[in-house]
Amino acid sequence: MAQYKNMTPLPELNAIAMRYPEKTFYLGQVFNNTTNCYKLVWLLALLSLLERDAAMSLRLTAIFNEMAVMGWHPVCLYRLSLGRQDSLQNVVLEIREACGLAPNARPEAIRRVIEGNPAAQANLNFLKNYVPTRFLTPWFTTQLQGMPDTRRDAAIKKLACDSQGTALAAMYYFDTIGAVDVIRFNKLWHTFLLENLAVVRTFAEHNFALYVQARNPNTPGVVRKLRAPTTRQLTAARKFWTFVRAELYTSGRHEHFRDIYSNYPLADEFTIDHFLPWSFVVHDLLWNLVPVAQPTNSSKSDALPDLDLYLPRLAKLHFAAIESAKTRTKLLEDYIDCFKRSPGELLALGEVGLFALYREVMLPQSQIAMNQGFEFGWKLRL
Repeated sequence: MAQYKNMTPLPELNAIAMRYPEKTFYLGQVFNNTTNCYKLVWLLALLSLLERDAAMSLRLTAIFNEMAVMGWHPVCLYRLSLGRQDSLQNVVLEIREACGLAPNARPEAIRRVIEGNPAAQANLNFLKNYVPTRFLTPWFTTQLQGMPDTRRDAAIKKLACDSQGTALAAMYYFDTIGAVDVIRFNKLWHTFLLENLAVVRTFAEHNFALYVQARNPNTPGVVRKLRAPTTRQLTAARKFWTFVRAELYTSGRHEHFRDIYSNYPLADEFTIDHFLPWSFVVHDLLWNLVPVAQPTNSSKSDALPDLDLYLPRLAKLHFAAIESAKTRTKLLEDYIDCFKRSPGELLALGEVGLFALYREVMLPQSQIAMNQGFEFGWKLRL
């Protein structure tokens, strides 16, 4: 065991490395030489299932179903690539096309659809060939050295079972209950995973984020795109635009407070729209938000608006907003962080100068979103 105590633990596992040197060592090895997402999503699926039901055994089909659930939002909602030849991504897209479930569906709904769809489960069965066994490779590197690839799966299954009576047992081994293939957790590993679920999940998500970011190098907010979306809080944004509206009305410039898509004046009943879709930027920063009528927001959905038509209107409205709140710097921090200029410097540029800054920010991000498959060139039908 001394060899593990001398290992430098991975940062995500520092908190538990002293108590569990051998377990953190093996966890640190499982994602070495990762060329596809399967091992990453496999571990995340195991943790998800353990969190919901701390069972000692799991059906392979249940794990594969959960892997599809884990991949749903990154692939369907956020349009991330899991790799050019990644079969899990393709299967998830096929399931979505067949079932018609919304990209932002809740995990529970996705799980029900997949579990009730034999065709979807059949499509996921390809994972059975390599993923469950190859995840355990670090436990048996010496025994597997020089072994032909065609013999490895059978060898790992036997080694995993034989290891259960040793001090360095594999995380799980393979069994069959009736006609159902399962994995059975090693008791010590099972206890370890349950007691350190949050730490191990952080470790797995960090590695998954690194993997996905490498395949989507210019995409913003990858870390926030690995899980199902949470409820967005736009209360602060609504307060900001309500303040701006009041200031514009007080100063006699109420004509500036318009829905930038319809170009109609807005009353006090308005909703907040993300100019670049939230599912692309995954933030609620003010420089990307505009007040719009509810029908406009519903019509636009997560499309990219026509920049030639709407970007000048966006810049004009935000210039009026900055001017209205120029004495309240705290309200304008999002603009300061985005454009790297003070409110006074932004106002000194005038509407034309602010529009130029918006073009610098919006054009490259819009191009990336287009490349990911977001609908572009949207115009409101009046």
